[in-house]
Amino acid sequence: MIPSPMNAGFSLTEVLIAVTILGMMGTMTFGTFSSAVNSREVALEIAEREHEVRLALERMSREVSMAFLSSHRDCDSPKSKTIFKSSSSAVGMRLDFTSFSHLKLRADANESDQNELSYFIDRNPDDEKEKCLTRRIQARIDDEPTEGGRVDPLLCGVSDLGFQFYDHEANDWEDDWDSEDSDFKDRLPLFVRFQLSLNNDEGEPYNYRSATRLFMQKAIFITGIRCND
Repeated sequence: MIPSPMNAGFSLTEVLIAVTILGMMGTMTFGTFSSAVNSREVALEIAEREHEVRLALERMSREVSMAFLSSHRDCDSPKSKTIFKSSSSAVGMRLDFTSFSHLKLRADANESDQNELSYFIDRNPDDEKEKCLTRRIQARIDDEPTEGGRVDPLLCGVSDLGFQFYDHEANDWEDDWDSEDSDFKDRLPLFVRFQLSLNNDEGEPYNYRSATRLFMQKAIFITGIRCND
């Protein structure tokens, strides 16, 4: 007896094949979706990291561009000292300078736009194995312009920090600068280059570079009130 079309169905083998194909399609679809989600997360992490680096370089550029030197000090009580000085260490360069970049956070704050600033590499206070681009700021300039103030990590995961300074009088780039040295006495560079090195996922350094122009190249001097100490 031949079964009628109304009683026809799938055999167990056909059902198993269909379920297997459906499972494979589901696995492939989930794998594609999971890969897309992971790729999106990686892209967001990279974009966020690039944004952090860009903000750090922009802040450095703005504050260094407003660096200044002053020849005016109280002869009887030299409580303030302005500098622009680079130094080197095993973990990278350091730049100490005085700047007009201070922003008052309170309208009645007894502060000016002058401050002491430093940029250098230091250990992450939350993870001793990690190094950070560190910023030191003191709102009042004193006779120790490389010390005091507040020290905060600005960007972590940094392996190196470097500077170069353009001497417009010599028409050449210098690897070091000290406004108290005879070669650069009371002078500032015309341009400053920055280089930040960060390790990528493979542990290899990846370099970010930027540069800024300084508004002033000579120490502030008003005839008749200079202190020759």
